[in-house]
Amino acid sequence: MTTSFVYADKGATFKQKLISVYGVHMNNGKLPDAPEIIYGEQKKVDGLDVTDITFSSFDGEKIPGEVIYPKGFKTNNKYPTILVFSGHGEMEELISKPESYQHAGAVGLAKNGYLVYAMENRGMGKLAKMGDHLVLDAVARLHGGSWYGDITTDALYLSAAVNEVPYVDKQRIGTAGVSTGGALSMLVAALGDRVSAAYVQGYLGTYAKTFSDGTHDICNNISGILNVGEMWDVGNLIAPRKALYVNGEMDHFLIADAQVSYAKIKEHYTQLGVEGNVSLLSPRGVTHEFSTQVAADFFNKSL
Repeated sequence: MTTSFVYADKGATFKQKLISVYGVHMNNGKLPDAPEIIYGEQKKVDGLDVTDITFSSFDGEKIPGEVIYPKGFKTNNKYPTILVFSGHGEMEELISKPESYQHAGAVGLAKNGYLVYAMENRGMGKLAKMGDHLVLDAVARLHGGSWYGDITTDALYLSAAVNEVPYVDKQRIGTAGVSTGGALSMLVAALGDRVSAAYVQGYLGTYAKTFSDGTHDICNNISGILNVGEMWDVGNLIAPRKALYVNGEMDHFLIADAQVSYAKIKEHYTQLGVEGNVSLLSPRGVTHEFSTQVAADFFNKSL
């Protein structure tokens, strides 16, 4: 079953259903209040200052993260800010591992003048001690939730916390990521209104086809999602804000699947009179990876 995004309530009903099927943990039916960011050790990465952070999520779990400061950072200035979410793998791939498929993208964006926050996903990197993410997914499903619901909640908590940082320009906040990071970028932008621009790479497709061919991790298969909507409905929640979807020519998240959802998303943006606020790219020779310069170019125009 798929749905049309023609809702009298501008998608509020679909949003609540989306929250329910993913198992996003709300605070009395609302997005989470801002947790305190705890700052830890500092280091230099590629000439930039990077500080370890933690914040408490819905269940009290301490979620590790890192903040990367642009050159010349001063606390009395306000900076356009990007939340860069990690795909499958460790957060450190976004920080100090340019050889990885995430190409140290968080540091790359900070080099372009952005204040950047990153977050570890449950079951990976510094949170590998929690167990494999598929085991965490199975446990979450006992309560009608999902691993994706849990990490989306973590991401929303981070978004709330960052929104309270005095040197963050609240009018210029973006999200970005590839693979699971792309999913989190899309979901955080869709579920909250703090995000001005979303960069989604290596994820756009359709729930019905993309995740039924056996080539993707089964954590993507959200129980009951097709009973409430399709991926384009999620993208439509971001409208009229700016969004760029990128599925590389050689990505196993096929551009053909992305085009199906994108056509619906583009139609909705056009109906709102803001068709210039959304685009889909398929860079030649690009596989399942984070295209830092493409993301930087997008944010340079959007933030």
